[in-house]
Amino acid sequence: MDMLSCIMCRTIVPVLAIALGVLSLPVQSGAETIACTSLALDIRRTESRPTQYQVFCEATPRACLMQGPASIGLDPDRLQQVATVNRAVNNEIILRPDMECYGLEEIWTLHKAGGYGDCEDMALEKRQRLVEAGFPSAALTLAIVHHREQYFAHAVLLLESDHGTLVLDNLSDDIACWDDAPYEFERREHPDGTWIRFVRPNVRH
Repeated sequence: MDMLSCIMCRTIVPVLAIALGVLSLPVQSGAETIACTSLALDIRRTESRPTQYQVFCEATPRACLMQGPASIGLDPDRLQQVATVNRAVNNEIILRPDMECYGLEEIWTLHKAGGYGDCEDMALEKRQRLVEAGFPSAALTLAIVHHREQYFAHAVLLLESDHGTLVLDNLSDDIACWDDAPYEFERREHPDGTWIRFVRPNVRH
């Protein structure tokens, strides 16, 4: 999967999306309540981790442990924590393609403030920070998506909660419900470590 497109689109997509009327409707970071649904799509098959994620997990196994409940209760304080982490990582990590950083087309890794990374690196960093803040890792899963209008591949972090599935995205500082985000979902991580690939109606399998 080529994530260069998610690098190039961070600044141009919000402008284009506003013009096209397809920007996601955010869950405001200071909201007292939130009403999303749980992500539910037709499943094509269950499969193993993406190759570069598997390489990352072999090198950094603690970052891939899925522990605790697969969903959490989301009160205003926790929602604020989620929004703060999402915004902090988006602002602290400098968006840069793997080819420029490592001379490789794709590599998944963790980066701290002041470092470089692309969309999947930011998703991993957000998960780590939320786990360190006490969130269960099993409720924080990765997903690979495609933008409905701009068609680029992208990686986001999903949070499963009693208020539905939330999306943490490096293209937005706001938290969105999964079905408000402007994406087609290709596949997502399952708490047992496998990945679920979804049926995509407009894609020939």
